[in-house]
Amino acid sequence: MSDTSQKISQEISKEDLKRESAKFTDLPFWNTYYYSSGLLKKRMEEIIPAHLEKGRKYKVLDYGCGVRPYEYIFENFTDSYTGIDVGENPHADVKIEPDEKLPFGNGEFDIVLSSQVLEHVENTSLYLSECNRVLKQGGLLFLSTHGTWQFHSAPIDVQRWTSYGLKKLIEDHGFTLKGFTPALGQLALTSQLRLTFYHSFVSEVAKPLKLIYFPLSALYQLKMFLEDAVTPQRVKDRDSAYYLVTAVKK
Repeated sequence: MSDTSQKISQEISKEDLKRESAKFTDLPFWNTYYYSSGLLKKRMEEIIPAHLEKGRKYKVLDYGCGVRPYEYIFENFTDSYTGIDVGENPHADVKIEPDEKLPFGNGEFDIVLSSQVLEHVENTSLYLSECNRVLKQGGLLFLSTHGTWQFHSAPIDVQRWTSYGLKKLIEDHGFTLKGFTPALGQLALTSQLRLTFYHSFVSEVAKPLKLIYFPLSALYQLKMFLEDAVTPQRVKDRDSAYYLVTAVKK
């Protein structure tokens, strides 16, 4: 990419990042994913700062950054924040090809953030090995991905994990687990899956019904909140829509 192209890309990113990030994480209450997305955001806001030292500045890599929706969480803790992604993403500081090694040296970062990326990665071993390689000794990995969820290609959708399987996968790639936080238990998840189907149906098949979809969606947000409230924590720990992993490089 030429210097001019890089400059344009950065200008677009600065102009649109705040708006797109807010659009991604701060959804209206009638949105299909209002409760589930908001719950993941809340867990991110709770877990990440709890592992950071006040007054310390970190070098952060957002690996598969998208619109960098959680960059704001690190605002008071960063020496630098680097977004890297595949494809034509104006929010990425660095572009790579799928299954390409990271263009950074060993131990270059204090933190790697991977938010809802791993399910889209075909070569998870390479991905996690690169997370480990670019982290300093004792560096932190914050990784969220799906336990159970509907198919969603962006651009591909590859896999899901059980709680045990994801823990083992992370540990097998040179990390020690420090936290494993579920979000959206299976009872609420069944409502989320039905609502997602209804949204697809009115968007693609029965478009006139969209007028009644949004009130239905708003009711479903309350339904999911109540279902999640009555689901025992031990059940969420075992089966959830999202898992947020906190791990340290050995």
